[in-house]
Amino acid sequence: MRERLEQTWAGFNEREKRLVSVLGIVAALLVVLLPVYLLSSAIGALEEDNDAIELVLRDIGRAGPRLAQREAEAAAAEARYDVRAPALGSFVEAQCAEHEVAIQSVTNQPEVQEGRFRRRHVRAQLPGAGLRAAIHLLTSIEGATYPIALERIHVEHFNAGEDRFNFEIGVITYDRTTAAGAASGEDAGVPRPQPTGHAGPPAP
Repeated sequence: MRERLEQTWAGFNEREKRLVSVLGIVAALLVVLLPVYLLSSAIGALEEDNDAIELVLRDIGRAGPRLAQREAEAAAAEARYDVRAPALGSFVEAQCAEHEVAIQSVTNQPEVQEGRFRRRHVRAQLPGAGLRAAIHLLTSIEGATYPIALERIHVEHFNAGEDRFNFEIGVITYDRTTAAGAASGEDAGVPRPQPTGHAGPPAP
């Protein structure tokens, strides 16, 4: 094989020998430099991945206080349901008496089971209420320590030029129930809707 190569090399002219030499040099460079290039590319990609991971970790570190605050807020909201709200009709009547607002009627709406919570709902008619007294009443209801919220406020002017208005308000509350309690409510004829995909009721 060596003799054949020597004979082939001897048969080349000067131009062909130069071309073969150049090709040999190029091949040698490829053999030496290609692994170096591939290794450096792999190292560069690894460094980019490390930089991306470091950036994500920094973002998580900065988000830590916000996540802790959200967890605390969620725990505080959940704690509101530890104490069951009183009967809504009596609660609204007591609030109206405290703020000297006349109440005409209170109508209980059907209770509805929403996941692990049962919603109670009343509508109240407040005829001829002064605007300031009514605002204080609504603020007091909304700021109750129980999980109570205003679901509806409808206002009609009582008489032009007078500070008298007819109010219709809707007040709701949510009672946390167990699975057994929810089942017993359904057996008693209370309709139970299909799950809506969210955990718990809207926050009152």
